[in-house]
Amino acid sequence: MSRVLRPTWLIDLLNLLGLGPDGYQGPPSDHFDGRRFHNLHPTPHKDLRQVLKWRLNREKQQPWAIQPAAVEREIPARVPGDALRVTYVNHATLLIQHQGLNILTDPLWSERASPFAFLGPKRYHAPGVSLERLPAIDVILVSHNHYDHLDLPSLRRLAERFPLAQVVTGLGNAALIRQCGFARIAELDWWQALPLNGALSLHAVPAQHWSSRTRGDVNRSLWLGFVLDSAAGPLLFPGDSGLGPEFALIRQRFGPLRFAALPIGAYAPRWFMRDNHMNPDDAVQAHLQLESRCSMAIHFGTFNLADEDQFAPLSELTAALRARQVEESRFRVPQPGDCWEIDPLVRATE
Repeated sequence: MSRVLRPTWLIDLLNLLGLGPDGYQGPPSDHFDGRRFHNLHPTPHKDLRQVLKWRLNREKQQPWAIQPAAVEREIPARVPGDALRVTYVNHATLLIQHQGLNILTDPLWSERASPFAFLGPKRYHAPGVSLERLPAIDVILVSHNHYDHLDLPSLRRLAERFPLAQVVTGLGNAALIRQCGFARIAELDWWQALPLNGALSLHAVPAQHWSSRTRGDVNRSLWLGFVLDSAAGPLLFPGDSGLGPEFALIRQRFGPLRFAALPIGAYAPRWFMRDNHMNPDDAVQAHLQLESRCSMAIHFGTFNLADEDQFAPLSELTAALRARQVEESRFRVPQPGDCWEIDPLVRATE
């Protein structure tokens, strides 16, 4: 008999009241003090005073405008072998099709990136792929627990459609995700690996960020990125990240990247956002550190989360690419619904 699941709004309400799952409990490590996680190079957490300073002195923006919905494209049921197809859904949600698997990142189809359906950052661009048109999903990657990356209503809908999908996330997030109805959830620490099939392995990698869904659970669960590695070359989904030492370490461990999805939005003002969100120039530096053959800009234009204007990430990315002499074809900007096919970095030995 299937268990009765609480409504997702009630789950979030209980979390806000401090009645949700406890944070991660485990042995201390080089990035966990026994209670809270920290970055490789520890960064200060912005306290309530700094949050209020930002909120009360926000830079004036041009009004954001709703963008026209994309015409949905046909998506293959599977992409076999070394071929790689990446579909940009919106924000940090990608459909990665590779080695016969369908992998979804940080799924977000809700109208607001918020615990409330009536309050919080609203959507300015419809998803480029409706949830109902997704092919069968095998793996769902959740990078951290912020509302624009771990969206309970979207996860609940996915659990209803794909109950056998495996969810992979950082330490301390499984209890919350399990309340959406998933039975197969794996928690990973930085640098841990998980084989997905005979040709593709998943690796949890560090990111420079933080975690929280309430004021009381700051850094009680782990944030991370993911590398998918095969004989055709590694690809990176970092979730959210500031520009820290992590990208160089990922390049050192896995070699040049076949593909990287790099966030370019939610970066202003820099005094407040620098440690946790890259701006476009930071993202270009990460692209160079990774030696990425092809990078995709993500995390921009869907929700107004910071102080930059709606289209500032795009113009600033163009300027950063020119200043750092990177061909625009190497670091491109998608529209929701765009599908890219990326050639192998290293051909598999026959």
